[in-house]
Amino acid sequence: MTGVTLDGAWAVAGYMPPGSSPVTTAGAAEPTLVDDQAPAARPKVIVRHDDNGVITAVTLQVEMGMETLSEKYAEMGIPHILYDGEVDIADAWVKDGQIVPKLDVEISGEVRSVKADGEDLLELTVSPAEFDATVALDGAMVHFERVTDGRLEFAVDHPGRYSIFVAPAHPYRIRRLDVEAIAP
Repeated sequence: MTGVTLDGAWAVAGYMPPGSSPVTTAGAAEPTLVDDQAPAARPKVIVRHDDNGVITAVTLQVEMGMETLSEKYAEMGIPHILYDGEVDIADAWVKDGQIVPKLDVEISGEVRSVKADGEDLLELTVSPAEFDATVALDGAMVHFERVTDGRLEFAVDHPGRYSIFVAPAHPYRIRRLDVEAIAP
């Protein structure tokens, strides 16, 4: 098996790898922007979920057909819905038999840079008040804390770019805050 790695440059519009040349479209029709897939082009998926609406699996394709699999799940008592479209389990959940967006975390206070002196304190209020806070520096976790009072405080003595992940219980989305700690 051959592996292919794409770096971040491929995500930049117009990027051309070294030694390649652009494809010409002389005489071709003007490209058309598609805003949304036509309903017939949307995939039919089965979304399995628990009793709280947490999506546990999304089945994209099965040999027996989605309708047949849905019937089998119903016979086995597996909570699910047959859905037309794509589902991102990080941003959706099942409520009253419908796929709906997860709730957003509300943060009040100013997200700003801090001095890396251990004293300059960033103070924020988070709703919902109970959440897990994880702090990462250069992609490595450096701190974890379970918060129960809605107060998020951050101070460090090491300069760098920190990511703070606020993760409340279901049905909220995880929220990421990026904070730069600048040498005093």
